[in-house]
Amino acid sequence: MKFTLMSYHYLRYPIRKYLDKMERSPLDGLDIYCTAPQLNPFDYQLGDLIQLNRDIKDRHLTPYVLTAENCAYPVNLATSNNVTWESTIRYYQRLIDTAEFLDFPNIQMCPGSSYFDKGREEGWKRQVDAFRLLTTYAKRKGINIFLETCKSTTTNLIVKSTELKKFIDEVGADNLKGLSDTDQMALAGEDINDYMDNLKESYGFVHFSDAGHTIPGTGGLPMKEYYDTLVKRGYDGWCSCEMCSREYYIDPDAATDRYIDFIKNVLEV
Repeated sequence: MKFTLMSYHYLRYPIRKYLDKMERSPLDGLDIYCTAPQLNPFDYQLGDLIQLNRDIKDRHLTPYVLTAENCAYPVNLATSNNVTWESTIRYYQRLIDTAEFLDFPNIQMCPGSSYFDKGREEGWKRQVDAFRLLTTYAKRKGINIFLETCKSTTTNLIVKSTELKKFIDEVGADNLKGLSDTDQMALAGEDINDYMDNLKESYGFVHFSDAGHTIPGTGGLPMKEYYDTLVKRGYDGWCSCEMCSREYYIDPDAATDRYIDFIKNVLEV
């Protein structure tokens, strides 16, 4: 099992601060959160992308996953609005192209949502159609897609691991895998065993964050138990901590150090 760290809490600094910290850390791989002003797939200058590629290579860092901004921008693969749906397809297509250019083998996505008063059927179908397009395109580029569940205030389509497995099966693409976010997972009343039992070979990635997307060991979730279950069940993939709390924005390096301390001193990895 390998541990990495999403760059989310470095948003108030240039992306190089995150890269410098990862170079100095014992963590494996890169998980870059793609949003302005660092790397916005909607609109970036080619020269900036080429420079980012150089910065990664100069530090001898290993690209792993590009994490899309799925919630704050007008991004929704399940919407009945054709303009937004087509724009979203182009957004993810560009993210796939960016991953290919930067040598990232994976991207990460969240489910969209249909209007809460319109039911799930139409939104589910539109999202299946979208993922069939995107997984086909991504496969030609050598890119895998991780899809996670979200809480019920974010989506009415994929909240539980059973819904995630059903969706993956319906899309029918071998480069689409499920992701368990320990915070979202706990809010839905599930645990690691539920994801491993339901997803089986479609289980591909873990967001290893405490409640409220905080540093493991600070939010009250049984993070050590989650880790022990992953080990016991033979998970050999990657875990990435996603720190969304704004309390980490001022000094992201200190937050990163606390995460590393948890891995060393509590998980004893």
